[in-house]
Amino acid sequence: MVCDTETFPKTTGVMLLPGICLFPGSLLPLTIFELKYRKMLENALQGERMFAVAHVGEDGDVASVGGLGVIRACVAKEDGTSQLVLQGLGRVRFSRFKVRPFPQATIVRLPEILPSEAQYSELRQGITEAFRLLKNRGMDIPQGFSTYLEQISQPGAFADALAAALIQDPVERRGLLEEADVALRLSRLLRCLMRQLEDS
Repeated sequence: MVCDTETFPKTTGVMLLPGICLFPGSLLPLTIFELKYRKMLENALQGERMFAVAHVGEDGDVASVGGLGVIRACVAKEDGTSQLVLQGLGRVRFSRFKVRPFPQATIVRLPEILPSEAQYSELRQGITEAFRLLKNRGMDIPQGFSTYLEQISQPGAFADALAAALIQDPVERRGLLEEADVALRLSRLLRCLMRQLEDS
């Protein structure tokens, strides 16, 4: 089963960030200071207030899947830099990269493949238990996150909220972001949490 997709722009600016992923629904604070990204930000603010974030690996590899975000707040400084908050809207696949006057690419929304109700129920139960154990062992959990998590009913949103808040390893975060099959994403998330339990 594939989710409906909303209309995203066909092309967008892309911020290339080492070790950083933008998950749908999450908030990413950013400081814009490089000239190319100042131009990208100016272009975004004059248009749909959107740009994407692409994870860059330690070897310089740019991810083919990233997160499209919308600028929720932006404060310009006297020195030309800006501080902003970007909220993730969804996964996108990049193609046809251009580097001037700022990094940009053609994008296509990556639709989610949803799990069956039985799959989701089983995986959510295991993940919820792992999360409970990590919390009891003193894991740093954002205030109010447990209540927020209980209110999420959509499988993909549930996985993304936990991945954004709890998974620190950049390689694992990238793998979770790139996985469109939600059952596989939930399974990978559960393995990540179990490893954290073993290490705690």
